[in-house]
Amino acid sequence: MGRSLVVALLLAVAAGAHAQWWNPSDPTPPKFRGTQFETKPVYDRRLFEAASLQVHAALEEGNFAKVDRMYGEFLASRQRTSDGSWLVEAVQQAIDNWFVAHDDSRIDRLFAEWKAKAPDSKLMPVAEADRWQRTAWKARAGRGAGSMTPEIRELFRERMLKASRALEASAEVGRESPIWYWVALIVAGSSGRPEAQFDALFEEAVARFPTYQPLYLTRLNYYLPQWGGDFDKVDAFIQRSVQRTEAVDGKAFYAWLYLDVARKSGGDEEFFRVTRVSWPRMRESFDDMTRRYPDVWNKILFATFACLARDRETTARLLTQMPAEVHLGAYTQGISTDACRRFALDRS
Repeated sequence: MGRSLVVALLLAVAAGAHAQWWNPSDPTPPKFRGTQFETKPVYDRRLFEAASLQVHAALEEGNFAKVDRMYGEFLASRQRTSDGSWLVEAVQQAIDNWFVAHDDSRIDRLFAEWKAKAPDSKLMPVAEADRWQRTAWKARAGRGAGSMTPEIRELFRERMLKASRALEASAEVGRESPIWYWVALIVAGSSGRPEAQFDALFEEAVARFPTYQPLYLTRLNYYLPQWGGDFDKVDAFIQRSVQRTEAVDGKAFYAWLYLDVARKSGGDEEFFRVTRVSWPRMRESFDDMTRRYPDVWNKILFATFACLARDRETTARLLTQMPAEVHLGAYTQGISTDACRRFALDRS
């Protein structure tokens, strides 16, 4: 084989790794897709959201070949976006949101069609496990354990059992995917599995997928006070998680995990008083995160929590580095862009 042909093949393979065949907003002319002339995509938060929307639309259309191909490519590449998310999480998000949006009869039709059109799908059995845990929580409708009626409690238990069985049936292929482990952790935690079993499952999951954030967020959930834990346990888990991920993500997991604590505990000024979070450590973590993953979303979160912590200097620095149209306030209460600008920049 001639040198020029070898080089051409290598260029084609490299270009194919960046293919956005699934993205209607890809600016590459169709004739150049899959070639060295293809536009190299920017894997940012917007592309993540575009991928999630495309999976959702493909489910609506019954285009399971597209869903399976996107899943397979994102999983194989382990591509991460500029905010630190794994691109395959866009598939997880889309499927889970689809189950939230539709009733049981529509979901039944989806799986009947999926099984008929793509019986060998590797994603379908994982999605089926997610279907049962998600609809279990839908049936519960936000009720705490003490406020469930006997009927809701039984329905919740039955659907969690179906999710567990679906996980067992798909375990061989499922363990190739962080989404399978994400569902398995939700089912284990929601079903009250012994802590040793829960932790063993978590350890197996993060050994295979050490920087997949949803695995950590799910385990963290069951350390929170509302699930029988406390903020000392939360902080100890976050410290261990930073140590585990430091070789790849530096100190970023400290902020990522405490952002989730804020989201689940109200995100008001009490966050820095009632939890064990340290703002100097969180600020250091954000600094590291935004160097490694400079997506504007991460900078918005940094500025939001600097403002919540009443760190005038950091808030001012970040606001002057970002576009004027950004919106602060994610995962918090009482924080807005205008209020933070007045706090940090108004010297009158």
